[in-house]
Amino acid sequence: MTILGHKIVGSGKKHILVLHELMGDHTNFDPILPYIDTTTFTYIFIDHRGYGLSKDIIGEYTCKEAANDVKNLITKLNLQDVNLLAHSMSTMIAQKVALIDDRIKQLILITPISATGIKMKPQAQDKLIASMKKNENLIEYVVESASNRYNQPWKDYRIKMGYEASTLEARTGYMTMYLTTDFINEVKDIKIPIKIMVGHHDLPAFHKNNVRKQFEGYYNDFEIIECMEAGHYPMIECPVYFTTEIERFCK
Repeated sequence: MTILGHKIVGSGKKHILVLHELMGDHTNFDPILPYIDTTTFTYIFIDHRGYGLSKDIIGEYTCKEAANDVKNLITKLNLQDVNLLAHSMSTMIAQKVALIDDRIKQLILITPISATGIKMKPQAQDKLIASMKKNENLIEYVVESASNRYNQPWKDYRIKMGYEASTLEARTGYMTMYLTTDFINEVKDIKIPIKIMVGHHDLPAFHKNNVRKQFEGYYNDFEIIECMEAGHYPMIECPVYFTTEIERFCK
C-alpha cells in the first residue's frame, strides 16, 4: 500500500487533510502556519505522487489512483471524521475521495474544478498537454496570466515553485487528469456539505459566478465565499483570512 508523504501540524481532535494544486506542493500552505489553531485542529498536509514529500513515488496520476492514495493515508493514520481541503486541480480528487470514503465529513474546495473537469476542444487540449511535456513556457504563461497585479518577485517565486515542486511526469499526468476526467453524474452521491472559496482576482474560469454555475444543479449542499483580495492562491495572498474561514467551516 502506497503511503503519501505528509506533514502533520497541531494536536487537536478535529482533523483537516490538505491537498495541493498542480503547480505547487504542500509548502503552498506554509504562509498559514503561524495562524492555525493547533490546539483545536490537526492539519495533515499531503503531497500527491511526484510532488514534494512524495516526489519519488511514481504512478499513473489518475483521479482514481490519487483518491485511493488519500483513502489509504486516512486508514494508515487511523482517522475517523475528516475535513478534506483541496486546492484547484486537487478539488477533483477530493470529490472522488468523498465518493469512496465515508470518513470524509466535509469538503472545502479552494478555487475549485467541478467533477466535469476542464473542457477544451481536442486540438486545444492536445496542444496544452504537448506544451507541458516540453517543460517550457507554459508555467510562465499561466503565472503571468494570473498575476498581472503582482510584482516580478512574486512571479519568479511562483514560476520556480511550478518547476521545482514536482516532476514533469507528475505535472503532465495530473494536467491530463483534469482535462480528460468527468464524473459529474456521480456527484449527487456526495451527501456531505461542500464549502467553496474563490479569489476575486482569479482567472475568469474561477470567478464566483462561473464556479456557481458549475456546481448548481449537481451538488446537494454547497456554499461559496469570495476572498476579495486574492487571486488563485488565497492561502498565500491572504493567509490570516484564509485560515480564519477554514477553521470557521470546520467548527
